Amino acid sequence: MRDFQREALTLTQLLEFDPDSVNDPELLSVKFALYARLLTFLDTAIRHTESDKLLDLRIVARNAIECGMHMDAASRWPDYLRKLKDDDKASRRSLAVEIPAEILDAKNRRIRQGMLNDKTAKRLQPTDLGKGSDFARLVLMYRKISSDTAHVTASSLDRHMATDTEGVTRLTIDPIIDDEELYEAFTTIALTLLLCTWLLMDAVPESSRNGAMLELAERYQSLYRRDIRLFKDQDE
Repeated sequence: MRDFQREALTLTQLLEFDPDSVNDPELLSVKFALYARLLTFLDTAIRHTESDKLLDLRIVARNAIECGMHMDAASRWPDYLRKLKDDDKASRRSLAVEIPAEILDAKNRRIRQGMLNDKTAKRLQPTDLGKGSDFARLVLMYRKISSDTAHVTASSLDRHMATDTEGVTRLTIDPIIDDEELYEAFTTIALTLLLCTWLLMDAVPESSRNGAMLELAERYQSLYRRDIRLFKDQDE
């Protein structure tokens, strides 16, 4: 993953655009922000891997996947920005509902009421992001990691309990994840990086592209294939 990180940082230094040269500079800025958020999670994933915090790695993989799902939707939906902003409004409305009006002063009551009055905005669900996508694997892995690791569920809690041959159950702080789960985390992060890199490049005006960018994207593909091959060789 260090290879991916190094190439991605180089790529971000090469990418730039003139706001006047694109149809929707706000949307392109959001895509850059998504890519920056993805690289933040990549750095966290690397640190967890180097510290042998593999459960944390799998949780961070879910965060990276979410960036990929949003980047994919942003590249397919003409109204992605509106839906993203509506999701924020709906989230604020849900928060406002939970805050008792009587504990607020007059100014904050008006703000709370304004949030409650906006009832048209809808939450943007992961299943919504995946509709019509060619990358169904991202949605599948997002939901899988959410249920077995990231959220508090019976499956995720079971990871922290181990029963020995004598029937004694002990708790563990850093539970082990199996090779298949580790493989899923690594390859899905790599797939997300590949997808987001290509989509970001595709969004940048053609006049801002150059051969080095294309070379870096191709380098990503070779790294992805190499890491999959190495992992399979180790498994055998």
